Amino acid sequence: QSLVCGNGCSGRVQDMTVQAVVTSRVLFTGQICNSAERVYVEEGIYDEFLSKITDAMSKVTGGDPFADPAPDMGSLLSKAQLDKVSGMVERAVAAGAKVECGGQKDSTKDKGYYYLPTVLTNVQQDSEIMQDEIFGPVLPVMKVKDLAEAIDKANDSYYGLTSSIFTNNTNNVQRAMAELRFGETYVNRNHFEAMQGFHAGWRHSGVGGADGKWGLHEYLQSHVTYVQGQY
Repeated sequence: QSLVCGNGCSGRVQDMTVQAVVTSRVLFTGQICNSAERVYVEEGIYDEFLSKITDAMSKVTGGDPFADPAPDMGSLLSKAQLDKVSGMVERAVAAGAKVECGGQKDSTKDKGYYYLPTVLTNVQQDSEIMQDEIFGPVLPVMKVKDLAEAIDKANDSYYGLTSSIFTNNTNNVQRAMAELRFGETYVNRNHFEAMQGFHAGWRHSGVGGADGKWGLHEYLQSHVTYVQGQY
């Protein structure tokens, strides 16, 4: 989940915000558990953000990851995954979603399972494309009235691994930290954890975790000894 907030900001969408969201969606072709699966944008900056994110996603390059220069992303893992991503987008469009860019398999590639980087709008909160993990380079974007609505919709999920917020308002950051029900929240950066943190999710995102001292404890066995003070 990504929350892009305009309240208290300069009223403009920062380029670093757009780049961080794009990277969080297309790295490894979106086949990472940390990937940004959906984006909620405050209405005051929605049009500017949509224009910039659509332009950035449409410029993402795909191809052989060993090529020089290297592309931004490779292919999907398998034909089954390509068909899954394609089917989810097709069903979203049939239900009323609008394709801002992409929205189909990459017909320019004669090898591999490539899907064009895609931005979708006019999506419904309870739809498959917003509730299920896409695991591909597809980004649904929804307009919200304010941060409260963004947090409420973000928490409406089967999953609870990663979330992010982009804002220069520290009150927004503190509220997001307190109210987002996810194992991780990234502030003004992409969706990738650091080794000193703890990588763990809530709800259907699993039990336990890795990284940091807490992750090390997952591999240890405790031994408690109780000693009576007087004998």
